[in-house]
Amino acid sequence: MAARDRFAAGQAHALRRALGVRVIIVYKLAKSVLQIVLAIAIFLLASSGLAARAHAFAVTLGRESASAWSAALMDVLSKATTPHGAHVVSAALAADSLLSFIEGSSLRHGYRWAPWLVVGATASLVPFEIIDLVGHGWRLTRIVILVINIVIVAYLSRRARREHRSCSATTGDDTTLPPGAGERTTEG
Repeated sequence: MAARDRFAAGQAHALRRALGVRVIIVYKLAKSVLQIVLAIAIFLLASSGLAARAHAFAVTLGRESASAWSAALMDVLSKATTPHGAHVVSAALAADSLLSFIEGSSLRHGYRWAPWLVVGATASLVPFEIIDLVGHGWRLTRIVILVINIVIVAYLSRRARREHRSCSATTGDDTTLPPGAGERTTEG
């Protein structure tokens, strides 16, 4: 049992030290910090009544923008800067920030289940990103985000499967259950 725990700890440490995993950790934690800062700023903006001014500013900039991408950006900002829209955006950013923080922190700490958490959370959003691309046009930023998420899912799922196989081969255990789980006890 102790050998299995030491091996699992070593595998977790190796997973944590892999360059790809470190890049994902930095990405998730930096994304989390940026999103919570934006969520707080947007919430304060909406709560202070400045959302109406920001809305008017975004509408004005949208009318006077010279390029298509800046007009599209101002259109999105004008919708998001209504008081209700600002609160919704703030809440969504805060929720995604929390999820990104949990993903990055669990990977950083080397939990065996962490890659699967990131894979599940990230893969679950891919269909929505594709629907958004199809419904709202093929924008470069959306395509880049979709590609990054697909790469993260493919990389972490492949790496986690490989780590699981090597752990199973070394310990002789082919299950994913924790030690002691599934054992029957007789109570009399």
